[in-house]
Amino acid sequence: MGGLDSQSLEAFDKDAIFTIVDAKGGDRGLVKLESRQGLIGKGTLLNTSTQRVQLQPGTLLQERIRSIPNNLTLKIGIDHAFDHNTAQQATQALQALKRIEPKSLGTVEVQYIFGRMTQDRYQKLQRKQVSNLPAVNSFGLFLPSLEQIIPASFGNSSETVSAAVMRLQPKLKSLLAARIVKQVLGNTNSSQINLRVSMNIASSNEIVSETFPIRGVNKVTVGSNQAPVSPVKFSNSDVRQLPLSTEIAFQVENNESQPLYVSILVIDAEGEMTVIFPNNWSVPENAALVEAKQTRVIPQADDGFKLTISKPKGFSEALIITSTTPLRTSLKALQQIAQSRGVENRGTPIAVTDEVLNVTNSLLDDLDAGTRSNTNVEGILLPAGVRGIDVKKLAAMAIAFEVV
Repeated sequence: MGGLDSQSLEAFDKDAIFTIVDAKGGDRGLVKLESRQGLIGKGTLLNTSTQRVQLQPGTLLQERIRSIPNNLTLKIGIDHAFDHNTAQQATQALQALKRIEPKSLGTVEVQYIFGRMTQDRYQKLQRKQVSNLPAVNSFGLFLPSLEQIIPASFGNSSETVSAAVMRLQPKLKSLLAARIVKQVLGNTNSSQINLRVSMNIASSNEIVSETFPIRGVNKVTVGSNQAPVSPVKFSNSDVRQLPLSTEIAFQVENNESQPLYVSILVIDAEGEMTVIFPNNWSVPENAALVEAKQTRVIPQADDGFKLTISKPKGFSEALIITSTTPLRTSLKALQQIAQSRGVENRGTPIAVTDEVLNVTNSLLDDLDAGTRSNTNVEGILLPAGVRGIDVKKLAAMAIAFEVV
């Protein structure tokens, strides 16, 4: 299973489905994953009524349906610089939080590290010209390399371990939701939906970045003049810098023969998530619709609002999720949030804070419902306890940018 994105590996456990691909790229059957240890998986060939399939060593398998666990967790490493007592306190405090798993460093992959800002770390970050550095001896969250911090995650130097963990609960909840959306749903390399999405400078229509599902674009009709665009790389800082107050817009080009339902989320440098599309809360399903063979600019001239780059500074990601089936449950959840805050029917992006996991889970429920709606035609039966994400019905893409 070495061809899978390591960040999405947890979505390929028991009950994930793969398509058998022949030398000409044709589908020749399905394989269901029964177990996985690291990159070694064991699967079962599903019955197919159309042909007899013979698997040979080297046969290519492509992702068809991911099986996302209902209770995906956020793994937090315990700083090796802690003394035994501090490490124990941190572990106990984090264990008390739902869906948060404290881990000793070096045992498993972790998403973040709960640690202390030491003098040495402070000086290293200072040399990198990191702004708004927290106080030495304060507790907060680092990236796994310990060379970058999560902005606004540190308290004051006199804060106790238990107080720091309590303060970080909303932040950890946001980071978990972001992990679910970014790392589990991202399927640009496997989705078969044909669309292109770009982020543009609104005043000049200059493209900041563009993304599309690779397998979906392969279905563009012969003679199309669309040129391939290099995929955005998120592993380094080579992304477009956008100054504060820059006005942007998104362009969604639906090249399918059916409508697509679209949601656009932005996760900022502090891990907070904001829903910027749909923005018409009174008609949830229609608000998220992009018609077949149509291109939609978000926001449109009559939407009554603009999208402008704002704080916090640092690296952010725009996440574009498109589905061939309606996103009823998640949009209803967003509608309820908007109503509870007195937000107008149209014109205001919604920042989801305490409700962020509810919205994320609702989104997964919608995608799972769409996956299960027609898969029985192909003999695919998904069990309870997982959410299935079908590459023929979903595309999830990301555009990274740096706020400066």
